[in-house]
Amino acid sequence: MPSSEERSIGDRITYAWHENALTIIIRQRIPRSQQIVLEGWFFAWLCVGGATSMEMADATGSDRTFFLIFMAFWVFFAFRVLKVILWRRIGKEMVRITAEGMSVKNSFNNLGRARFFVKNNIKKMEVIQRDKTNFTQNLDQSFWIMGGDSLQFTYFRRHFVLGKQLDNKSAVKLAKLIDEGLRKF
Repeated sequence: MPSSEERSIGDRITYAWHENALTIIIRQRIPRSQQIVLEGWFFAWLCVGGATSMEMADATGSDRTFFLIFMAFWVFFAFRVLKVILWRRIGKEMVRITAEGMSVKNSFNNLGRARFFVKNNIKKMEVIQRDKTNFTQNLDQSFWIMGGDSLQFTYFRRHFVLGKQLDNKSAVKLAKLIDEGLRKF
């Protein structure tokens, strides 16, 4: 299979076999309507922060303390939502398998730090089974968060995850592709 022709799994995963590596890209784009809702929510959050800041300017004593605490939480959530917006616009997971091992990188365009795993220590690549009645597992699949990993593997007795918010069919195909890449190189 040594061709660098790009192939796909579903609508978000592309991969290419190279002479000495397998590269996999998992894009994080969401439908335009969901992107608009996410960015609209962020704009509304900015308006709340602006209004709160104007009220805080005139506050004194315990009222000012309340506003400062509120704004600390506001900044935290504003940062989190901005990160998700960027993730959905330019984010991708990048997996590269070579003879030495596998690297996994959550990338904003090309920014991000890859984690490298030595091939011989990677064990048990498997699809994470979700309970459809579990609220937090369903929440992890929501478009307004970055979580919801679909695959996991064991590396030195620790579990690592990848494949954010993939449907089960794509996750199964991706697990087989990664296993094939790890056996080939």
